[in-house]
Amino acid sequence: MFYRDLNVPSIIEIGRNRIEQIDNLLLRNHIYFKNKVLFTQENLYNVYKDSLCVNTFSEIVCIKGGVFEELSCIHLKSSSTDALYVAFGGGSVIDSVKMFASMTEHPYLTIPSTLSNDAIYSPIARLIKRGKKRSFGVIAPIGIIVDTDVIRRSPRRLILAGVGDLVSNLSAKKDCEIAERNIGETIDAFALELASLGAESVLKFKVGDINTDLFINRLAYGLIFSGMAMIMSGNSRPASGAEHLISHAIDEYYPDRSTLHGVQVAWAQLMLEKYVRKDQQAYHQLYNFFKELGLYEMFSECLFFSEDDFRKLLPLAREMRKRYTVLNTIDL
Repeated sequence: MFYRDLNVPSIIEIGRNRIEQIDNLLLRNHIYFKNKVLFTQENLYNVYKDSLCVNTFSEIVCIKGGVFEELSCIHLKSSSTDALYVAFGGGSVIDSVKMFASMTEHPYLTIPSTLSNDAIYSPIARLIKRGKKRSFGVIAPIGIIVDTDVIRRSPRRLILAGVGDLVSNLSAKKDCEIAERNIGETIDAFALELASLGAESVLKFKVGDINTDLFINRLAYGLIFSGMAMIMSGNSRPASGAEHLISHAIDEYYPDRSTLHGVQVAWAQLMLEKYVRKDQQAYHQLYNFFKELGLYEMFSECLFFSEDDFRKLLPLAREMRKRYTVLNTIDL
Protein backbone atom coordinates (compact mmCIF):
# COMPACT_ATOMS: atom_id res chain seq x y z
CA MET A 1 0.00 0.00 0.00
CA PHE A 2 1.27 3.46 -0.85
CA TYR A 3 0.07 6.38 1.22
CA ARG A 4 1.33 9.82 2.06
CA ASP A 5 1.78 11.02 5.59
CA LEU A 6 -0.39 13.98 6.51
CA ASN A 7 0.85 15.82 9.59
CA VAL A 8 -2.18 16.91 11.55
CA PRO A 9 -1.76 18.61 14.94
CA SER A 10 -2.50 16.36 17.90
CA ILE A 11 -4.63 19.14 19.36
CA ILE A 12 -6.84 21.60 17.49
CA GLU A 13 -9.12 23.33 19.97
CA ILE A 14 -11.07 26.44 19.04
CA GLY A 15 -13.69 27.95 21.31
CA ARG A 16 -14.43 30.05 24.37
CA ASN A 17 -12.51 29.88 27.66
CA ARG A 18 -9.92 27.55 26.18
CA ILE A 19 -6.90 29.09 27.92
CA GLU A 20 -8.44 28.12 31.25
CA GLN A 21 -8.49 24.48 30.17
CA ILE A 22 -4.97 23.82 28.87
CA ASP A 23 -4.24 20.88 31.18
CA ASN A 24 -7.65 19.32 30.57
CA LEU A 25 -7.22 19.66 26.82
CA LEU A 26 -3.80 18.00 26.97
CA LEU A 27 -5.19 15.20 29.13
CA ARG A 28 -8.18 14.72 26.85
CA ASN A 29 -5.80 14.26 23.93
CA HIS A 30 -3.61 11.82 25.91
CA ILE A 31 -0.63 14.20 26.06
CA TYR A 32 1.46 14.43 29.21
CA PHE A 33 4.70 16.24 29.98
CA LYS A 34 6.47 16.46 33.30
CA ASN A 35 7.09 20.18 32.77
CA LYS A 36 5.36 22.96 30.87
CA VAL A 37 7.16 26.20 30.09
CA LEU A 38 5.06 29.24 29.21
CA PHE A 39 6.54 31.79 26.80
CA THR A 40 4.66 35.06 26.48
CA GLN A 41 5.00 38.84 26.60
CA GLU A 42 4.86 40.68 29.90
CA ASN A 43 1.76 42.69 29.01
CA LEU A 44 -0.16 39.57 27.97
CA TYR A 45 0.96 37.77 31.10
CA ASN A 46 -0.39 40.58 33.28
CA VAL A 47 -3.75 40.54 31.50
CA TYR A 48 -4.29 36.77 31.37
CA LYS A 49 -2.27 35.32 34.27
CA ASP A 50 -5.40 34.31 36.19
CA SER A 51 -7.04 32.67 33.18
CA LEU A 52 -3.82 30.84 32.25
CA CYS A 53 -3.59 29.10 35.63
CA VAL A 54 0.09 30.07 35.76
CA ASN A 55 0.77 27.91 38.82
CA THR A 56 0.47 24.84 36.57
CA PHE A 57 3.61 25.88 34.64
CA SER A 58 7.05 24.87 35.83
CA GLU A 59 8.50 28.08 34.43
CA ILE A 60 7.29 31.32 32.87
CA VAL A 61 9.49 33.19 30.39
CA CYS A 62 8.58 36.69 29.20
CA ILE A 63 10.10 37.64 25.85
CA LYS A 64 9.68 40.46 23.36
CA GLY A 65 9.64 38.09 20.40
CA GLY A 66 10.43 38.52 16.73
CA VAL A 67 14.21 38.95 17.05
CA PHE A 68 16.60 36.06 16.45
CA GLU A 69 19.32 37.42 18.74
CA GLU A 70 16.94 37.37 21.72
CA LEU A 71 16.92 33.56 21.64
CA SER A 72 20.48 33.38 22.95
CA CYS A 73 19.32 35.30 26.04
CA ILE A 74 16.77 32.66 27.03
CA HIS A 75 18.13 30.55 29.88
CA LEU A 76 15.67 28.08 31.36
CA LYS A 77 16.01 27.02 34.97
CA SER A 78 15.37 23.39 34.07
CA SER A 79 17.11 21.54 31.26
CA SER A 80 14.53 18.74 31.31
CA THR A 81 13.93 17.11 27.96
CA ASP A 82 10.46 16.11 29.16
CA ALA A 83 9.06 19.61 28.76
CA LEU A 84 6.40 21.15 26.58
CA TYR A 85 6.88 24.73 25.45
CA VAL A 86 3.68 26.77 25.30
CA ALA A 87 3.74 29.91 23.14
CA PHE A 88 1.05 32.41 24.10
CA GLY A 89 1.15 35.58 22.05
CA GLY A 90 1.07 37.07 18.59
CA GLY A 91 3.14 36.09 15.57
CA SER A 92 6.40 37.48 16.95
CA VAL A 93 6.20 35.43 20.16
CA ILE A 94 5.05 32.31 18.35
CA ASP A 95 7.79 32.56 15.72
CA SER A 96 10.43 33.01 18.42
CA VAL A 97 9.21 29.95 20.32
CA LYS A 98 9.07 27.97 17.07
CA MET A 99 12.70 28.77 16.46
CA PHE A 100 13.78 28.16 20.06
CA ALA A 101 11.89 24.84 20.20
CA SER A 102 13.51 23.74 16.94
CA MET A 103 16.97 24.70 18.19
CA THR A 104 16.49 22.85 21.50
CA GLU A 105 14.49 19.98 19.98
CA HIS A 106 11.43 20.43 22.18
CA PRO A 107 7.76 19.99 21.27
CA TYR A 108 5.62 23.07 21.58
CA LEU A 109 2.03 24.25 21.56
CA THR A 110 0.75 27.56 20.18
CA ILE A 111 -1.96 29.67 21.80
CA PRO A 112 -2.35 32.77 19.63
CA SER A 113 -3.45 36.02 21.27
CA THR A 114 -4.53 37.21 17.83
CA LEU A 115 -4.84 35.79 14.32
CA SER A 116 -2.57 38.10 12.34
CA ASN A 117 -0.94 35.46 10.09
CA ASP A 118 -0.45 31.73 9.54
CA ALA A 119 2.37 31.56 12.10
CA ILE A 120 0.00 29.70 14.44
CA TYR A 121 0.68 26.49 12.50
CA SER A 122 3.37 26.59 9.87
CA PRO A 123 6.86 25.17 9.30
CA ILE A 124 8.33 28.66 8.90
CA ALA A 125 9.39 31.34 11.37
CA ARG A 126 9.95 34.96 10.34
CA LEU A 127 12.46 36.68 12.61
CA ILE A 128 14.62 39.77 12.44
CA LYS A 129 18.27 38.75 12.30
CA ARG A 130 20.99 41.39 12.14
CA GLY A 131 18.37 44.02 11.40
CA LYS A 132 16.71 42.15 8.51
CA LYS A 133 13.64 39.93 8.44
CA ARG A 134 14.53 36.37 7.56
CA SER A 135 12.64 33.09 7.09
CA PHE A 136 13.70 29.95 8.95
CA GLY A 137 12.52 26.38 8.58
CA VAL A 138 11.19 25.04 11.89
CA ILE A 139 9.32 22.08 13.32
CA ALA A 140 5.54 22.49 13.44
CA PRO A 141 3.69 22.67 16.77
CA ILE A 142 2.03 19.58 18.20
CA GLY A 143 -1.15 21.53 18.68
CA ILE A 144 -3.03 24.80 18.55
CA ILE A 145 -5.45 26.19 21.11
CA VAL A 146 -7.48 29.20 19.98
CA ASP A 147 -9.52 30.98 22.63
CA THR A 148 -12.14 32.98 20.75
CA ASP A 149 -12.62 35.32 23.73
CA VAL A 150 -8.91 36.21 23.63
CA ILE A 151 -8.99 36.75 19.86
CA ARG A 152 -12.05 38.97 20.17
CA ARG A 153 -10.13 41.27 22.54
CA SER A 154 -7.16 41.61 20.20
CA PRO A 155 -6.72 44.71 18.00
CA ARG A 156 -8.92 44.60 14.91
CA ARG A 157 -6.04 45.61 12.66
CA LEU A 158 -4.22 42.38 13.59
CA ILE A 159 -7.23 40.24 12.74
CA LEU A 160 -7.60 42.05 9.42
CA ALA A 161 -3.93 41.36 8.72
CA GLY A 162 -4.67 37.67 9.29
CA VAL A 163 -7.43 37.86 6.70
CA GLY A 164 -4.99 39.45 4.26
CA ASP A 165 -2.44 36.70 4.80
CA LEU A 166 -5.07 33.98 4.38
CA VAL A 167 -6.74 35.40 1.26
CA SER A 168 -3.34 35.82 -0.42
CA ASN A 169 -3.40 32.03 -0.81
CA LEU A 170 -5.62 32.63 -3.84
CA SER A 171 -2.83 34.65 -5.44
CA ALA A 172 -0.32 31.94 -4.58
CA LYS A 173 -2.58 29.38 -6.24
CA LYS A 174 -2.53 31.34 -9.50
CA ASP A 175 1.26 31.43 -9.42
CA CYS A 176 1.41 27.68 -8.82
CA GLU A 177 -0.78 27.10 -11.85
CA ILE A 178 1.43 29.37 -13.97
CA ALA A 179 4.58 27.55 -12.83
CA GLU A 180 3.05 24.17 -13.57
CA ARG A 181 1.87 25.25 -17.00
CA ASN A 182 4.91 27.25 -18.13
CA ILE A 183 7.90 25.40 -16.69
CA GLY A 184 6.44 22.03 -15.69
CA GLU A 185 6.98 22.57 -11.97
CA THR A 186 5.49 19.77 -9.89
CA ILE A 187 2.73 21.20 -7.73
CA ASP A 188 0.98 19.39 -4.88
CA ALA A 189 -2.63 19.74 -6.02
CA PHE A 190 -4.16 18.58 -2.74
CA ALA A 191 -2.05 20.98 -0.67
CA LEU A 192 -2.98 23.77 -3.06
CA GLU A 193 -6.70 23.07 -2.68
CA LEU A 194 -6.37 22.87 1.10
CA ALA A 195 -4.79 26.33 1.23
CA SER A 196 -7.38 27.73 -1.19
CA LEU A 197 -10.34 26.32 0.72
CA GLY A 198 -9.19 28.11 3.83
CA ALA A 199 -8.99 31.40 1.93
CA GLU A 200 -12.37 30.99 0.26
CA SER A 201 -14.06 30.28 3.59
CA VAL A 202 -13.78 33.92 4.73
CA LEU A 203 -14.72 35.73 1.51
CA LYS A 204 -18.39 36.24 2.38
CA PHE A 205 -17.81 38.00 5.70
CA LYS A 206 -18.25 41.74 6.32
CA VAL A 207 -16.96 44.16 8.93
CA GLY A 208 -19.86 43.46 11.29
CA ASP A 209 -18.91 39.78 11.44
CA ILE A 210 -15.38 40.20 12.76
CA ASN A 211 -16.24 39.63 16.43
CA THR A 212 -18.48 36.62 15.84
CA ASP A 213 -17.46 33.12 16.83
CA LEU A 214 -18.17 31.90 13.29
CA PHE A 215 -15.76 34.37 11.70
CA ILE A 216 -12.99 33.74 14.24
CA ASN A 217 -13.49 29.99 13.82
CA ARG A 218 -13.25 30.19 10.01
CA LEU A 219 -10.19 32.45 10.11
CA ALA A 220 -8.42 30.21 12.62
CA TYR A 221 -9.09 27.03 10.65
CA GLY A 222 -8.12 28.76 7.42
CA LEU A 223 -4.73 29.76 8.82
CA ILE A 224 -4.23 26.25 10.19
CA PHE A 225 -5.08 24.81 6.76
CA SER A 226 -2.42 27.10 5.26
CA GLY A 227 0.19 25.68 7.61
CA MET A 228 -0.89 22.12 6.92
CA ALA A 229 -0.73 22.77 3.17
CA MET A 230 2.85 24.03 3.46
CA ILE A 231 3.88 21.03 5.54
CA MET A 232 2.22 18.67 3.10
CA SER A 233 3.84 20.35 0.10
CA GLY A 234 7.24 20.49 1.74
CA ASN A 235 7.54 24.19 0.98
CA SER A 236 5.57 27.44 1.26
CA ARG A 237 4.31 27.27 -2.35
CA PRO A 238 0.58 26.81 -1.57
CA ALA A 239 0.52 29.98 0.54
CA SER A 240 3.23 32.16 -0.93
CA GLY A 241 3.47 33.62 -4.40
CA ALA A 242 4.41 36.93 -6.01
CA GLU A 243 2.46 38.83 -3.34
CA HIS A 244 4.77 37.41 -0.66
CA LEU A 245 7.85 38.21 -2.73
CA ILE A 246 6.70 41.82 -2.88
CA SER A 247 6.15 41.85 0.88
CA HIS A 248 9.62 40.40 1.44
CA ALA A 249 11.08 43.06 -0.87
CA ILE A 250 9.43 45.75 1.27
CA ASP A 251 10.94 44.19 4.41
CA GLU A 252 14.36 43.92 2.77
CA TYR A 253 14.68 47.25 0.99
CA TYR A 254 12.27 49.50 2.89
CA PRO A 255 12.32 48.23 6.49
CA ASP A 256 11.45 51.67 7.85
CA ARG A 257 8.24 51.65 5.77
CA SER A 258 7.22 48.05 6.38
CA THR A 259 4.08 47.19 8.32
CA LEU A 260 2.04 44.11 9.19
CA HIS A 261 2.86 41.19 6.92
CA GLY A 262 -0.80 40.42 6.18
CA VAL A 263 -1.49 44.01 5.15
CA GLN A 264 1.51 44.02 2.82
CA VAL A 265 0.55 40.79 1.03
CA ALA A 266 -3.09 41.90 0.74
CA TRP A 267 -2.06 45.18 -0.89
CA ALA A 268 0.40 43.36 -3.16
CA GLN A 269 -2.27 40.87 -4.20
CA LEU A 270 -4.68 43.66 -5.10
CA MET A 271 -2.03 45.51 -7.13
CA LEU A 272 -1.00 42.30 -8.91
CA GLU A 273 -4.55 41.63 -10.05
CA LYS A 274 -4.93 45.17 -11.37
CA TYR A 275 -1.57 45.89 -12.97
CA VAL A 276 0.19 42.57 -13.61
CA ARG A 277 -2.42 39.86 -14.08
CA LYS A 278 -4.83 42.52 -15.37
CA ASP A 279 -7.79 40.47 -14.18
CA GLN A 280 -10.34 43.21 -13.60
CA GLN A 281 -13.01 40.85 -12.31
CA ALA A 282 -10.67 39.40 -9.68
CA TYR A 283 -9.46 42.90 -8.82
CA HIS A 284 -12.97 44.26 -8.22
CA GLN A 285 -14.03 41.21 -6.21
CA LEU A 286 -10.97 41.55 -4.02
CA TYR A 287 -11.35 45.33 -3.75
CA ASN A 288 -14.99 45.01 -2.67
CA PHE A 289 -14.15 42.33 -0.12
CA PHE A 290 -11.34 44.39 1.41
CA LYS A 291 -13.67 47.42 1.45
CA GLU A 292 -16.52 45.52 3.12
CA LEU A 293 -14.22 44.12 5.79
CA GLY A 294 -12.33 47.35 6.53
CA LEU A 295 -8.98 46.04 5.30
CA TYR A 296 -8.74 48.45 2.37
CA GLU A 297 -8.63 51.45 4.73
CA MET A 298 -5.49 50.05 6.33
CA PHE A 299 -3.55 50.47 3.08
CA SER A 300 -3.72 54.25 3.38
CA GLU A 301 -3.31 54.21 7.16
CA CYS A 302 -0.13 52.17 7.48
CA LEU A 303 1.20 51.25 4.03
CA PHE A 304 2.81 54.23 2.37
CA PHE A 305 3.49 52.94 -1.13
CA SER A 306 2.08 54.47 -4.29
CA GLU A 307 1.27 52.67 -7.53
CA ASP A 308 4.60 53.91 -8.90
CA ASP A 309 6.32 52.45 -5.84
CA PHE A 310 4.59 49.16 -6.59
CA ARG A 311 6.09 49.06 -10.08
CA LYS A 312 9.55 49.76 -8.65
CA LEU A 313 9.11 46.88 -6.20
CA LEU A 314 8.45 44.30 -8.93
CA PRO A 315 12.04 43.69 -10.12
CA LEU A 316 13.24 43.65 -6.51
CA ALA A 317 10.57 41.11 -5.63
CA ARG A 318 11.44 38.83 -8.53
CA GLU A 319 15.01 38.58 -7.26
CA MET A 320 14.03 37.76 -3.67
CA ARG A 321 14.13 34.02 -4.32
CA LYS A 322 14.11 31.49 -7.13
CA ARG A 323 10.37 30.97 -7.37
CA TYR A 324 8.50 31.12 -10.65
CA THR A 325 5.51 33.47 -10.43
CA VAL A 326 3.56 35.85 -12.62
CA LEU A 327 6.53 38.22 -12.25
CA ASN A 328 8.54 35.88 -14.49
CA THR A 329 6.04 36.33 -17.32
CA ILE A 330 6.41 40.10 -17.71
CA ASP A 331 9.18 42.44 -18.82
CA LEU A 332 10.60 44.42 -15.92
